[in-house]
Formats: sequence, C-alpha cells, structure tokens
Amino acid sequence: MKLLTKIQTILLPILGAGAVGACPLCWIGSASLLTYLGLGALIPIWRQLAFGMLFIAGIGFLLDFRSHRNILPLTLLTLGGILLYVGRYVFLSTWGAWPIWGLGGLLIFVAVIYNKQLFRRQNHYEKV
Repeated sequence: MKLLTKIQTILLPILGAGAVGACPLCWIGSASLLTYLGLGALIPIWRQLAFGMLFIAGIGFLLDFRSHRNILPLTLLTLGGILLYVGRYVFLSTWGAWPIWGLGGLLIFVAVIYNKQLFRRQNHYEKV
C-alpha cells in the first residue's frame, strides 16, 4: 500500500501540472503531437482536458499534503492553475494576457519544485 501511495504522490503532480503546459510553445507542441498521433479531434476539447489535468495535479498535491502537512504548495498550485486557466481561456491567450498565464505557469512550476523538496525532506527525516 505504501508503494502505491508513493507512486501516486510522485506521478499525479507531474502528470497534472506538466500536461497543462505553461507556455504557448507547449500548447502548439501538444496540439501538433495530438494531430501527429491521430488524436487531432481532442484539440477542441483541450480546455476541458486542461481543467482535468489541473484537478489531477490537485489530487497529487493533496496526497503529498497528508505527508508533509504544508499547505503552501497546494495553495501555489491552486492560484497558479486559476491564473493559467484564466489567462489561456478567459482572455484567450492574447499577447496582452501573457503576464497572467505566465505568472500562473511560474507559480505551478514553483509549487511542483517546493512540494517535491518538502516530500524529499520529509522522507530524509524518516530514514534518519
């Protein structure tokens, strides 16, 4: 059971935050990849998929929160996800909206790094 929890806490944030894509090149690349793989029909529903990926990342961060009891990574992920989603889809990623989704992507990146640092630190103290 511990192995399953460890795999979930490692993979879910990476899958969720990484699959959203924080920069326009990531979105272009993912659309091109989906088309290349014959899944171009998914491009119109990418908005819902991005929301789902953020939700999956939140589940991973909740599982990690149970281990290290620090709310800051989950808060950063939530705030970053809201900014990224609003910047990409509410303002339709116009060039004037890049500070919104750029800050959101940066917050998600910082949340993932900080969360993993807390998780590693907590595992290090358990071994000692």
